[in-house]
Amino acid sequence: MIDYWKLNSYLDFLLISENHFKMFLPEVFLTTSILILILYASLIVTSRSLGYPLLTTSLSRLCILVLLLTFVLIVNSPIIEMIVYQNTFIFDELSLSVKQVLTIVTVFCLLMGEDTLKNHQINNIEYLILILCAVLGLLFLVSSFDLISLYLAIEMQSLCLYVLAASKKDSSFSTEAGIKYFILGSFSSGLLLFGISLLYGCCGTTNFENFNLLFSGVDYRLLGLANFVEKSLFFIIIAFLFKIAAVPCHLWSPDVYEGAPTNSTIFFAVIPKIALFSIFLRFFQGTFSSFEEITLCVFVISSIASVIVGSFVTLNQKKLKRLLAFSSVSHVGYLLLGFAANSIEGTQSLFFYLIVYMLTSLCLWSVVLSTNTRFNKKQSKTLVDLAFVSSINPLLGLSGMLAFFSLAGIPPLVGFFAKMEIFVSALGSSLFFASIIAILSSVISSYYYIRLVKTIYFEKVTTHFFVFPIVSSCSFTMSLSTFFLLFLFMDPSLLLLFTQKMALCLFN
Repeated sequence: MIDYWKLNSYLDFLLISENHFKMFLPEVFLTTSILILILYASLIVTSRSLGYPLLTTSLSRLCILVLLLTFVLIVNSPIIEMIVYQNTFIFDELSLSVKQVLTIVTVFCLLMGEDTLKNHQINNIEYLILILCAVLGLLFLVSSFDLISLYLAIEMQSLCLYVLAASKKDSSFSTEAGIKYFILGSFSSGLLLFGISLLYGCCGTTNFENFNLLFSGVDYRLLGLANFVEKSLFFIIIAFLFKIAAVPCHLWSPDVYEGAPTNSTIFFAVIPKIALFSIFLRFFQGTFSSFEEITLCVFVISSIASVIVGSFVTLNQKKLKRLLAFSSVSHVGYLLLGFAANSIEGTQSLFFYLIVYMLTSLCLWSVVLSTNTRFNKKQSKTLVDLAFVSSINPLLGLSGMLAFFSLAGIPPLVGFFAKMEIFVSALGSSLFFASIIAILSSVISSYYYIRLVKTIYFEKVTTHFFVFPIVSSCSFTMSLSTFFLLFLFMDPSLLLLFTQKMALCLFN
């Protein structure tokens, strides 16, 4: 006799598993593509009959194609909201939107860096594969709904970034950058793991939904485990501040930015921040909102310190990468100010600022990559290398000027609107002192951005250099990002709706 109840249960289980698998189709496709690319590249590169060819350009195009197809799968996700595999991963509007931004921006980073790989003679196929692995880790990180999956995803992308920082094998600076990043990154991962272990020890779970059920509607001060939870959250916050290079955990970023190959630096500067902010927003504002008095205080202090340190230390920098690294520290301070606002408006302004910052960074790094001369093509660029830009290529100088003005927050560029959104949301949450400090620091930071524009247009050049032509992929990225810097100031409604949809997911 057939047991229909068991049969129906089995069929329901198959249906649930099938739906869970469908949600992971982009990640499964990306994983399968990585394995196929490794096999393809290994066979072709070691082929004597083909003359041991170099696959840098062709492999880069294949990686771009894989990311575009991954983007298509993300956009066509069959289910809008779902928690899968024993509440370990979550798929909602926030995770899907962040994944779309990640894949598209990575495509532009790969387009920009094709020529740089040739200039630095980075011919190892592992470099591009590691970038895809880092993106895969970030996709898992964005969907994490458990501390274990969060930690494993962070480690997956971090291990790839360590190797990318040290990928220029004939450079001692690149090796030093990789070692520094590995040691300090391992220390921050240890702090994160220690905080997770404390949290598991006092609560008996690592799942975000279980934490929600445990702390929602309860005054945590009445709980006997409140002190342990506060200590564990403190260690997790310190690890988070290190990953985003916020004060006082920012000292690794200038050395790593300077020593790593330019392609790797662009990836560090542009890609991971949006994934890290999205998952920790979900963790602190959604799951542990009961502890906001403790967590937001730390974020406000770090925000004030970041904008001050980033604004003042940048004034003395002569090398472009170090200057942009400290500039990134100050912009992280503005992002933390939106984080600390702890409101829908603050979260929306944070995502809006993040996307605008990524867009501006693409434009800025395109300008940096395009200023290649016979003397600086394989070396670290300084501010002097920008002196000839406007006379050699007026459009390149114009793009650089608009990018620097957007970072400074000068109208009519979208960077002004993004900073205004951050300050308005912070003032709406009564963060008056932090907002005043951030506004004053923004005025100070405008000095070195204007100094860079002065260098581009008014610096006298005593010697003449041979300037290499701009690569078409870099030119395309630069012109497209420059257009959006102007267009989004005039009509930011589409981006505002996109970021509002992301913010509402955290406050449902």
